[in-house]
Amino acid sequence: MTKRLLAALFGSFLLAGCLPKPTVLTMDQIRRMDYGSYPRNYEQLIKRHLAQTLIDPHSVMYGGFTRPRKYLHVHKNQYVAAGQISYYPSYMVCARVNAKNSYGGYTGWQSHAFFIKNGEVINSDQHPLKCDSQDEIVLDIEALANVEVQP
Repeated sequence: MTKRLLAALFGSFLLAGCLPKPTVLTMDQIRRMDYGSYPRNYEQLIKRHLAQTLIDPHSVMYGGFTRPRKYLHVHKNQYVAAGQISYYPSYMVCARVNAKNSYGGYTGWQSHAFFIKNGEVINSDQHPLKCDSQDEIVLDIEALANVEVQP
């Protein structure tokens, strides 16, 4: 029993040594990425985006917007043999929104994050935890990306 346990423990140490070194990013590299132009008209962009995507765009109510902050999403493509890492920099604006659903009832106030690059909403996320961040640049690094951020 003890020999099996030791063999399993030794095998796990060998496998742990096979992990690739993480990709290192410095905060200076992150600051210099292309986030696009600062979205001065972010409220209009978000309202236009919701008017095109909601079931009843005339029912939408807004409970406020945060100022745009730089946002970096780091994604590892697990379907590529080398595990290519992709970076998606943009600006993030959080907004509280309430609108009617397909049954005609209001859904209740919900937080949404809207990602804007070069005057266009490129993505959105409902119930984002990222909206609570007070960081200068909001980092969203997927667990499998194996990225280390250094000051």
